Amino acid sequence: MRMVCATTVAAENIRSTVHHPEYPSLDAAEYKTGSGEVVGEIRTFPVQQPIMKTHANLYPKICTFPALYRAYQRCRKGKREKEYAIAFEQDLESNLFSIRDDLVEERWQPGPYSRFFVEDPKRRLINAPPFRDRIVHQVVSGAILPCWLPTFIRDTYACLTERGTHVAVDRLQQFMRRHPESTGYVLQLDVKSYFASVDHRILLSLLAKRIRDRQMMHLIRQIVESYEDAPGVGIPLGNLTSQGFANIYLHELDMFAKHGLRIKQYLRYMDDITLVHDDKAQLWEWRDEIETFLTDRLHLRLHPDKQVLTPVDCGVTYLGYRVYRDHIRVLARNVRRVYRRLRQMEAGTFKGDARASISSWVGYAKHADTHGLNCQIAERHPFLRVAFNPIEAKL
Repeated sequence: MRMVCATTVAAENIRSTVHHPEYPSLDAAEYKTGSGEVVGEIRTFPVQQPIMKTHANLYPKICTFPALYRAYQRCRKGKREKEYAIAFEQDLESNLFSIRDDLVEERWQPGPYSRFFVEDPKRRLINAPPFRDRIVHQVVSGAILPCWLPTFIRDTYACLTERGTHVAVDRLQQFMRRHPESTGYVLQLDVKSYFASVDHRILLSLLAKRIRDRQMMHLIRQIVESYEDAPGVGIPLGNLTSQGFANIYLHELDMFAKHGLRIKQYLRYMDDITLVHDDKAQLWEWRDEIETFLTDRLHLRLHPDKQVLTPVDCGVTYLGYRVYRDHIRVLARNVRRVYRRLRQMEAGTFKGDARASISSWVGYAKHADTHGLNCQIAERHPFLRVAFNPIEAKL
């Protein structure tokens, strides 16, 4: 009699028993061993599972003028000078009532995306929906994300209130400090082409576990299927809903890592996965289990070139910083960038907003140990103290 892969049993134990008639469960009748051999139906020991809270009557809550107006206010933040925002605001009440009527009568259809590239710092393709659609995405996200927030693990970050970059960096440093000098390793993993690899069927099935509202699920399906990188696969960078969908999709991995593998020092920032442990062999074993789970359950793969094991003593490059047990540094490439921009400002060739650029650096640098560096910058570029008095004290 063959033994079943521990990953499979653990994954089975954390599955929900809630099903949706339109979006079938992901549970399968057959599973494979680590070697890929089919072993037939898995029968696990009965386990006590909490009843999953489901949510109904969400759709009527988003089909109101006040809800749409609040969504509009959030969408226009930082965009009031854009032509599309100005055009929408010129007939604001009529436009919002038009969206409301389309939602109430279930005739809303997504519009075409605008495509452009950004450097972040690597080149990324952004697919931005029309401003009208952004309001719908905003109101949908505001309705469905609270259904999942109470179940997210503490150490999942990105696109969540009070769980941004700096909180994640501080949390990693906390993990590193638990390992005395000359002990501990950090394993960093990355999901390959994450947004472009999200399976629509799996995503809709996960959403349907909690959302028991036919109209809301129909609207969500329209948003999900409005974009694809390959048939039935991919969600766009640039959609507000994509951020929430991405966290919900990998929430399954979080639950597996914490409850199936029982990894204590685990954190995830969107598709960047970080594990900390004393035993590097254990970290690689967990890596194999995670890769199997991602492939079998979520149709994802780890990036083969972005799997880095680093001793805690050496520090870790993480979310734009170099993190050590007792201090945090800014990255050298960002220092070079700020010096380059300052030289352009002095020469009068800088094309951006100089004050915003300086403020951006201050906001970034204040979360690291940069007092000496900022003093050096101010000495090399004295104009900062003249032109930017509010920032002078921080530099």
